[in-house]
Amino acid sequence: MAQKNDITLCITSCGRHDLLARTLDSFLPDHAAQFSKMLVIDDAGSRAVKDWLDANYPDVQVILNDERLGQMGSIDKLYSQVQSELIFHGEDDWLFESGNTIPACLKVLEVEPDISVVCVRKLSDLQERFQKNCIRKEVDGVRYALMPLDIHPEWLSFSFNPGIARKSLWEKYGPYEQHKTEERISIVMKRDGLMVAFLDPGACHHIGGGQHVDDPNQPVRAKTFSQRMKRSVMKRVKRVARKLGYDI
Repeated sequence: MAQKNDITLCITSCGRHDLLARTLDSFLPDHAAQFSKMLVIDDAGSRAVKDWLDANYPDVQVILNDERLGQMGSIDKLYSQVQSELIFHGEDDWLFESGNTIPACLKVLEVEPDISVVCVRKLSDLQERFQKNCIRKEVDGVRYALMPLDIHPEWLSFSFNPGIARKSLWEKYGPYEQHKTEERISIVMKRDGLMVAFLDPGACHHIGGGQHVDDPNQPVRAKTFSQRMKRSVMKRVKRVARKLGYDI
């Protein structure tokens, strides 16, 4: 099992220091002692983020991007500075319940060779069909759920939801920027037989839904009915193309 010096905390942020404050205030009191190094990268280059961290969590190293790199570019830049075997990846908009999630994550990671990440997002946050069709297991009193490969055509073989992954995963599949989106990373890992594990019941939920920041390197979110319909049609076209062997 990994020791303290084997885990680096990596948090992505984009100018939302109010959400980042809620995230870290709920997470770090029970987790900071687990990490040999704690890193936050802010893609907006926000001085407010850095000033708040310097004042409240001086042990956290802050990286401010001079130019926006987007989510994937920021993660690649962040991970390139990691020396540890394991990474606890997080974002600036999650609220955590009290308690240390690291030991449970490590137990799951140790016994499941075919998982990409152990997520600590609350299982009840997922769609009901995922909750019903997951594989529920237990190790040393730790309950968790595996997402089978066929549970979704694209998603749930990888996730940037808060959780632990091996740095070697990024070394094998990175740089993540080449895949463009989180969904695409999941598709590639699904082909290789990787699954996501979720702690059951999990320990955090998403709080940033109303403060979305568009990524300069990803498609803008569909907002109108016509945009959503176009996206839905294209998604189905791409699924058919992949079944026919086209790599899209």
